[in-house]
This record gives sequence, C-alpha cells and structure tokens, in this order.
Amino acid sequence: AAIDRYTGKLVWKNSDKDLLDAIDGQEKAQHYITGYATTCYIKCDNNFLFFAGPQRTRMVVASAEDGKLAWTHPTGNLQLVLRDDGIWAAGPQKSENGMKLDYTTGKVLETFPARRACTRATGCADSVFYRASGGTVRVLTDTNTAQHIDPMRTPCQDGVLVAGGHLYWGPWMCGCQLSLYGNIALRPEGSDPGTETTTEPARLAGDLTADVPSIDVKPDDWVSFRGNNARNDQTNNGIPNNVSLSWSVDLADHVLPTAPVTAGGMIFIADRSGAVRAFNADGTTAWTTYTGGPIYYAPTVSNDRVYVGSADGRVYAMAAQDGRFLWSYRVGPNDRWLPVYDHLISAWPVAGGVVVDSDTVFAAAGITHYDGTHVVALDAVTGHLKASNRNSGTLEQEVNNGISMQGNLTMVDGELRFLAGGVYETARYNPTTLECLNTPRKQVSSQYRTAFYPYYPDYGKYVSLDYQCSDGCSLSHDASYEGSQFINLERQPALPPGTKKPVKEAARWVRRGGKIPEPLWSDKANRRFTSFAVTEKTLLATGHPDNQPDQSFLVAINATDGTDRWIASTPANAVKGGSAVDPNGRIIVVLENGKLLCFDAVP
Repeated sequence: AAIDRYTGKLVWKNSDKDLLDAIDGQEKAQHYITGYATTCYIKCDNNFLFFAGPQRTRMVVASAEDGKLAWTHPTGNLQLVLRDDGIWAAGPQKSENGMKLDYTTGKVLETFPARRACTRATGCADSVFYRASGGTVRVLTDTNTAQHIDPMRTPCQDGVLVAGGHLYWGPWMCGCQLSLYGNIALRPEGSDPGTETTTEPARLAGDLTADVPSIDVKPDDWVSFRGNNARNDQTNNGIPNNVSLSWSVDLADHVLPTAPVTAGGMIFIADRSGAVRAFNADGTTAWTTYTGGPIYYAPTVSNDRVYVGSADGRVYAMAAQDGRFLWSYRVGPNDRWLPVYDHLISAWPVAGGVVVDSDTVFAAAGITHYDGTHVVALDAVTGHLKASNRNSGTLEQEVNNGISMQGNLTMVDGELRFLAGGVYETARYNPTTLECLNTPRKQVSSQYRTAFYPYYPDYGKYVSLDYQCSDGCSLSHDASYEGSQFINLERQPALPPGTKKPVKEAARWVRRGGKIPEPLWSDKANRRFTSFAVTEKTLLATGHPDNQPDQSFLVAINATDGTDRWIASTPANAVKGGSAVDPNGRIIVVLENGKLLCFDAVP
C-alpha cells in the first residue's frame, strides 16, 4: 500500500496474487553467509519499490505508482545502491557476481565482483562500497572497475558510511582477513592541503665531526629486538643454572616500554612516550633522550650508536655511550599527522623498528597501502639516503592493492621483510636496491591477517618460535596473530628424509599442509609465552599460564625433555620480546607495568 505522507490517506493498495506470490517466502536469517535480518530489505525511488536483501528468495520490483509487479530477478539476497544510471546490486558469495540492472526491465547492464557474506552495500557520487572476501571493494561507477581497500572490512550492519565528504568504517564483530580494527575514517586525497606541508627537511644532523666513543660491543651482545635481525631469539650466551633478582628499576608510569637490548655492558630501552633510555650494568641511568613520537620496538645498537624508529616518522641515531643526538631522517614524504588510538602520530610512522646491517640502516614507514609505503636504506654514520622504494604501496595499478606496513622489520634469507597486510603475506625487498620482490596480484580480496603490535599490544604480544636443533629436531610454539589460538611449546622429532616441513602463515602462525609427528615432549601447563632466548640445551622464556595472566614468570626449560630447570615469578607480564641475555649471563626483563628487572646467576 501507499499512503499520502501529508494527509495519511490511502493512495493505492495492491493485493494482486502475482505480486504477493513473488515476495512470499524467506530464507534463514542471522547467518554470516546470507546476512542478518536487521538489514533493510525494501527500498524505493519515485518510480519503483525494490524488495531485496537477506531472507529474500528473489528480487522483486513493483511500480511506485500503483504497486503492480514490474519484474523479478532470481537472486533475492542483493544489497542495492540506487543510482541514476541503474540499480547497483551487490550479489552474495557463492552466487552470481554483482550486477548493474536496468530500472524498467531488470536487464543486466554490467557485472562486477561478488559481495562477501553479510555486509551492506553503500555508495557515494562516484563509487559503490561493499565487503570483499577480505577487505573492502570500491567499484568506480564511471568505469565499472573494482579497486581494493585491504586493511579493513565494512561492518556487517552498516557498510561504509559516507558523510561530510569522508568515508567511515565502524567496528565489526569478527577478525577475518584484516589489518586495522576499530573506527576508521578516510578523507579525499589532497582535500586539506594545510596538513600536507613539510616543516623540516628530511635529514636533520647534529655535530658529526666529534668522535663517537666506543662502548666495546661483544659479538654475542643482544643488540636488537629478539636478539638479531632475523628475530629468531637465538643466542650463544649460556643460560644460568639458577638466578636471583639483582636489581629492578621503575621506568615511566603508564607508558608501555619496548623490549630491552644489551651492548657493552649497557641496557637500552625505549617506550611509547618517545623516550630512549640507557642504563649502566648496576641499573643506574646513563642517559635519557626523546623522539617526537611513540617508539614501539626495541632500539638497535651498532657502530657504537643506538638507532630507533619513531612514530613521528623518523629514524634516529644517537651515541650509545652518552645519548648525544647524531642525526634523524624522515622516511615518509612530509610531516602530516593523524590520531591513531589516542596518539598523534605521523601518517607514515616508522612503526616496525629498524634493521642495521653493517654500515646501513633500513626502515619502513606507513600504515596502509593506499596512503603509501616508504622503505629506505640510510648511511649508518651520516644518515644520508642510500636507496629508497616509494612505490610498493601500489603494486597492482588496476585494483589499487599493495604493501601495507604491518610488521616488525627483519632480514631473512638475504631479504628485507615485514608483514604486508591482507593481499601480500610478507613484503620482500632486495636490500641493495630496495626493489620490491613481491609479484603483483590482480585480486580484490585479502587472504592474510595481522594485529600489529604497535596498535594492538593486548592482542599481538605473544611470540611464536621455530628453532631448528642440531640433531634435526625443532622447538616450536605457535601463537596466532590475535593471541587467542596456540599450539603448546613442544619439541618435534626430525622429519623423515624427503618429508617437506609444513609452512606456517607469517602473521597467524597456523600450519598449512603437511603432518608433524607426535612431539617428543609438549608443555603440559598450557603456558603462553611473550619472549624467548634459545640455546641448544636451554630455552629461556617469559609468559603466563593459559587464562592466568596474573601468574607471570621467567623460566628456564630443559630443551631436551621439557622440564623446568628453574622458574621465577615476576610482578607483571613481560612485554613482547621482553627478555635479553648478555655475554655475562645476566638476564634482563622488561615488564608491561614499566619495571626493568636484572637477574644474575646464583653461584
């Protein structure tokens, strides 16, 4: 029926059997494949009424003038965006593609990629948005070409909200193949030129003519996050047979510190206030300095210098002995800032730390592929640019997908790497030229997940382990990206000759294919680990029992049989990668509550 909105009088009423039969019947609701019953299933314009959406067995179109049946389409679970040039109908997964339909006849004028599952389609002047199998699809209506926004997916009930010239993604109810979570807003590129100005040159330098004092770094010092550039937690330093707490220091209150590194008898830590701190062997403060933004990953010590990446978008170098500023380099194109989870940071933060290889400092900056990802190689002494890659944020031009900076920087198998967001599991670069080694993929869907530790420390704080022992066995601990799925720490036997080792997802650490024989031992306490230091005989770890985060500990585990050599309680959980072992056998632990602990061997 139609009712006059001003008078309330009946304009027309239609009880024709063909119309009622067409809109009769319904499918199941509240299912993630088909959608949710709360989604609107009737829309109209001046000429037609449209019945479509979750539960609809077919799409039905009736005249707005008299309610007479106009036409039907065999698929009913369509999300409609009504535009002057046609009906843009986003079709569900496991069905036909999305379609642009003629208003009068229902004829299919164009097709575009299918919608994934439950989310609502929305539109603006030049685009239609809906959920892909991972991420968001943007269909450009002028050319009917699909582009991909891979870090976030549209929320089930609302879709992408369009308001005030901005696009908004609200929170959603599941993880899926995502990199960003929460409330997210995008503005038109170049819409606010005032925020794009560059106020400082890319490179800033202090006095580089003065000598940098030596701190006598030992070959087995723990000089970078998780011990080395491969982030594999391996150490040649012996784990003590027993320990006692030697001293503790309170760091900044209510600020999450980074993992520690050690070099030349000193300890170096940074934190999310932007501070970089150095401590002497007895726990006294050697020096403190600050960057312009939060620091998420541990400093790296090399060349008698301390290097950090900051969320202000810069790499910093300072003298390790006294903290004297040497140089900084802005990795991104300018000084644009934006609010990210209660912090004002650069649009291109150096959030994944740095890798130092001999005389070169590597860094990557960015958050999302569509804003650009920037990778640089800098001279470790002067900070001058040696090489850069400014293009990997867009690897596939047509669908506009590319590399997002979503992981800690590593050097593995001669390649510079970090987690890359949804479409590309791991970003890979030639360290000499910084050429991106990933093969472009023409797809509008994401496959991989991250919960990047800088932005989601409660989720991404657990670490995985895959240590190859000299006898062919391996020590393994699997922790999923969001910290909710684990495979207990275990020692796995050597694989039979010719057996291929199962591949693990770099972000989620889930085994893909292959079979693992029964473990030689498994951690029966179901403990969850936030850091490791591994030797052939002993595994040092921090963590807590499953579902008991208040029972935190530092433990040394016999790598051969899985028994605890010793265990010491800690007043809070260690931060991610938060333990280090120096050549003197001292164990340094940094806790989430801002405490720095030093354990010494007991004679």
